[in-house]
Amino acid sequence: VYILRKGWQGGFEMECFMKANKVSNYNMRMLRENIRIPFTLIVVVLYVMESLFAVLAFSRSVHIDVTPFAFVFIVNHYGMQFVIAACAVILFCNAPFEDESYQYMISRAGKLSWGLGQILYITKMSMLYTACLTAATIIPFLGHIQWSNEWGKIWGTLGKTNAGAEFGVELSISQNIMRQYEPVNALLISIFLEFSCILYIGLLVYFGNKMSAKSVGTFAGALIAVLDICVSNDWLDWAYGVSPVSLAQLGLFYGFAPKWGINLAYAEKFFMIAIVSLSALCVAANYREKVINRIIERRIHGR
Repeated sequence: VYILRKGWQGGFEMECFMKANKVSNYNMRMLRENIRIPFTLIVVVLYVMESLFAVLAFSRSVHIDVTPFAFVFIVNHYGMQFVIAACAVILFCNAPFEDESYQYMISRAGKLSWGLGQILYITKMSMLYTACLTAATIIPFLGHIQWSNEWGKIWGTLGKTNAGAEFGVELSISQNIMRQYEPVNALLISIFLEFSCILYIGLLVYFGNKMSAKSVGTFAGALIAVLDICVSNDWLDWAYGVSPVSLAQLGLFYGFAPKWGINLAYAEKFFMIAIVSLSALCVAANYREKVINRIIERRIHGR
């Protein structure tokens, strides 16, 4: 009996996952059918690439190739992070992703698989968005890339001098990051933190919109995108600890932030707890109508 029960549970879990994956794949069709998504991705990619052309110009002028670690410095610029976060909100603003086929799909998949499918879709879109951002930091330098596990002379010079000012380089190249991290480690950590931030925003938008049946989640996501700029402009320093966009920046973990206990380990725990909690809430949000109906029935019977 125990073996049969375990086998049934395993079969149920696999079936649930398969249905959730089908739901997420169904949502991915929006890449083709909804022009807003590819348009947003193209705009943010072009924006990131444009911000790196000045670095490319500097590289060409000194005849030295660039190492492929621009992503680290792009996501550590609060202005760039605002644009990236705002575009993430636009990507997910049509949550909870329910169209004319919603009733049919949820009757076939079930609320649990449907909720998990939405989480899986948001995860896939976050991965795609992060991949596009990463590609956008490499494409401008094609033909001028030095493949090395060193920061290289270009980033070192821009970080230690004001040479980039003559070429209009607006990125702030953090010497603290270059001193504390190996380039590949800094790149991988930055990609992970940025992916976590985008996933957090997507889950928050979904949960807020689903629970309110309005654009409350989209509004909350917009506030998250703006919060980092607000904190950077003379807000209380401890507020960095509740700003996901801020916690995705490696440069935050040096200087005044550690006195508030804000470091890489804190950021990892924050995103882990927040993403798990929001995922559970997103699944639970699909049972909202059921809970409301039960409350109404109890009140009727109570009367």
